[in-house]
Amino acid sequence: MDDESAADFYGTEPRYRKVAEIGTSELYEALMTLAGFAENPFLAMQASQLCLVDNMLNGLEDHILKRQLDDEKPRSRIAQLSALTPMWIYAAYELLRTWRQRCEEVIKLAENGGFGLKATNLERDLGYRHYDRELRAQQLRDAEERPDLVAQMRHDLRRTEMGFTRLEFLRVALAKHEVSKKGNKKPIAFAPGLAMIDRYSGSMQYELSNGGAIIGFITRRDVAETIRFIPELEEPSDEDLSEFRAYMNPPDVEPPA
Repeated sequence: MDDESAADFYGTEPRYRKVAEIGTSELYEALMTLAGFAENPFLAMQASQLCLVDNMLNGLEDHILKRQLDDEKPRSRIAQLSALTPMWIYAAYELLRTWRQRCEEVIKLAENGGFGLKATNLERDLGYRHYDRELRAQQLRDAEERPDLVAQMRHDLRRTEMGFTRLEFLRVALAKHEVSKKGNKKPIAFAPGLAMIDRYSGSMQYELSNGGAIIGFITRRDVAETIRFIPELEEPSDEDLSEFRAYMNPPDVEPPA
């Protein structure tokens, strides 16, 4: 049963595109549009790998979706999907986290006028060639000469904050068994790693919860589609970001004694 059939069966509109309609390089190309991303060959390499695994998982999810109503479920495929999905989520999170960290460093240096000092420190003689240090030094010097690049980094960080925050919330629950919250107190995640098969995509679906409050659900396919949609994202207003941050960081509510 594909997404369109599932929509008919459950009486709803299709939530996802058919897998056949997804370009095999869409996810990679979307990441390449982010400021400073394409200029880093190591980020580009990892984006290509993330895209290749995404394509594989799309096919696996589609296979499982089409067999949702079978008497005999493809249990081995479901087990494989259950195991591989968290690995992809970790990789997606770390790649975007690294890009965001680099952008934040550039923006801070632009505000403090520290490009030259930081680049010189990266270029100092270590007794051997360190390619990534040389690359990062050159990127800092490029950013110093291109205020438009720094402005685009600020813009892209805001555009992608909501999607990244949801991904981070999921990653923390899966990897650390904690709720992603500011402060020293980190609530224990509710059933970390527990997932169900989404009936519209065949993807693994996770609950985003904080204590007894369920703040949403997210599938691996949601994460991938959010990345693919990056070129179309608009910058949210300050009010939208403030409301979203409050939504993702609800106050702790202690149960009655």
